[in-house]
Amino acid sequence: MSAGSDTTAIVSLGMSCQSARQIRTSIEVLSEVLAQAFQPERHFFDGLVAPVAGLAQLFEDGFPLFDRVAIVDGPGHPTWNPYEIRFLHHFRPEPEAAADIDGWFENELSRFTHLRAKFERLRQRERLIFVISNSQNNLDLVARDTGIEKLDFDADELKRLQVAVDGFFGRACEYLVVSHPERHGGTELPELRILQADDSEWTGDKRQWRELFRDYLAKGRVAPFAV
Repeated sequence: MSAGSDTTAIVSLGMSCQSARQIRTSIEVLSEVLAQAFQPERHFFDGLVAPVAGLAQLFEDGFPLFDRVAIVDGPGHPTWNPYEIRFLHHFRPEPEAAADIDGWFENELSRFTHLRAKFERLRQRERLIFVISNSQNNLDLVARDTGIEKLDFDADELKRLQVAVDGFFGRACEYLVVSHPERHGGTELPELRILQADDSEWTGDKRQWRELFRDYLAKGRVAPFAV
């Protein structure tokens, strides 16, 4: 899950599930540093594997919702074309079950219609901070299973995503980019943070993430890196 207070939302944009997991487990830190009462909030991209370029295109296209034709069976997991967003935990009765797109399409369409409307209402918050990470250790396995060709961050793609999301909301938002030591791609951006390697499968190191949030939020509002 992501998290929010009355005035601030800290929301995962993928590209891995670790972003949402660590936002949720750091709610006490977020509340303490900003002196606001944060609560867990479920948002559209919390459980999705969303490549940066595809996500940028989605927002450039106005963030349309998928139809049945757009959801294809794989590779590996249901995939939303043309954005190449992977649903590892959806279109099935439970997260570890085999996918059944036809059987669960209406259920997921209803779910994501609600979540898209909720995401759009984020514009009502005074401060929006989006978290983008490729730090999840098992992303290499996910990439092999689902045909993702690129996990490394690219500065131009991240800037494109920021411009697209800012355009969707009609204002400048904030972006905290968190990377794996072997996946930052040499990218140099003001708010790119590279975590030390940990031994978790996908959840990440709570201590490092909490320190990261403390450091970021203590500085006050951060200017966008794409100008």
